[in-house]
Amino acid sequence: MEQARTPARAPVAGTLLIVVAFAAAAVGAWVAWGGVPLPATARNLPATGEAGRLAADPLALADFDAGTEDYSHVRGFPDVRALDFLSPAEVRAYEAAGAGAARMTVASRRPEGRVLAVVVKVADRAAALRAADELDGLQSRFGLQRRDPEQGVHRITEVDPARGGDAGARPTARAHYTHADLVVRVELNARTSADLARFGALVAKQLTALPADG
Repeated sequence: MEQARTPARAPVAGTLLIVVAFAAAAVGAWVAWGGVPLPATARNLPATGEAGRLAADPLALADFDAGTEDYSHVRGFPDVRALDFLSPAEVRAYEAAGAGAARMTVASRRPEGRVLAVVVKVADRAAALRAADELDGLQSRFGLQRRDPEQGVHRITEVDPARGGDAGARPTARAHYTHADLVVRVELNARTSADLARFGALVAKQLTALPADG
């Protein structure tokens, strides 16, 4: 009578080596992912952010360096509104566009003055374009005058006491542009009228972080 076959067994030493190798890989994954199980799709995740280590924020802001203040608590438009630097008309323009997520940075000790940048997500690209146009149009009501485009951004205004602006006003330049469904504002409260000439370089810095498409 033919005897039943017994499945061949791998050598014990080889089996142990395989088990140890899998265990080491599992521990490495556990450490790399902060003590949580490695996601099944992790190997397919694209590298994003700095050298693939950090997820890039889609509401990107430039690093304006000197005297950067901590506005990390700004995560949505209500946080921006609470800072009370926007006029009521500007707030309405953002809210009419469906303002949601937001980010903000302020660098207060740059040589040319205080720099502020805000990125606000709105309902869609059309809403972003409408909001940027309305915000730009409001500036003339506030006493700012049209300024030549900078780095392809044409919604730029300024108040310059040295060029016929309000003699009591601080030299200020503002730019508004869009990136998809984002509205971007860059502002310089300059130390002197001459410092307004450096606004273009600041706009370019923000454009590196978030290019303009409108």
